[in-house]
Amino acid sequence: MIEDNAVNLELTVVLLEQAGCEVLTATSADAGLRLAAGERPDLILMDLHLPGMTGYEATGRLKADPATAAIPVVALTADAMRGTDARAKAAGCDGYLTKPLDIEALRETLRRLLPSRQQGAGGGGEPRG
Repeated sequence: MIEDNAVNLELTVVLLEQAGCEVLTATSADAGLRLAAGERPDLILMDLHLPGMTGYEATGRLKADPATAAIPVVALTADAMRGTDARAKAAGCDGYLTKPLDIEALRETLRRLLPSRQQGAGGGGEPRG
């Protein structure tokens, strides 16, 4: 997860861990790109408004790199203005979630983008992201 707001980061990490995910975090796009290249997570939640480099640009870089291009990226933003979802998709995002985070929308996104993951007890390996 790449998120610069400490409160949003902490809340989302708790929700992801409750869903059975192992969570890796970065608070800047640069740090997130390095983490993604080194760890190859199963999914990345990407804040779109990050200091220094936007989430749009970071997503574009991830998708342009053969080593990280296949990792699903989900935009996570408080910007629910018309067209933001289309802009995120154009940047390469595979999903779009708004803040405050809707727990059921997060679960559905995890089910959709991590199809090999078993929900609930007895599931397979923990997805990382």
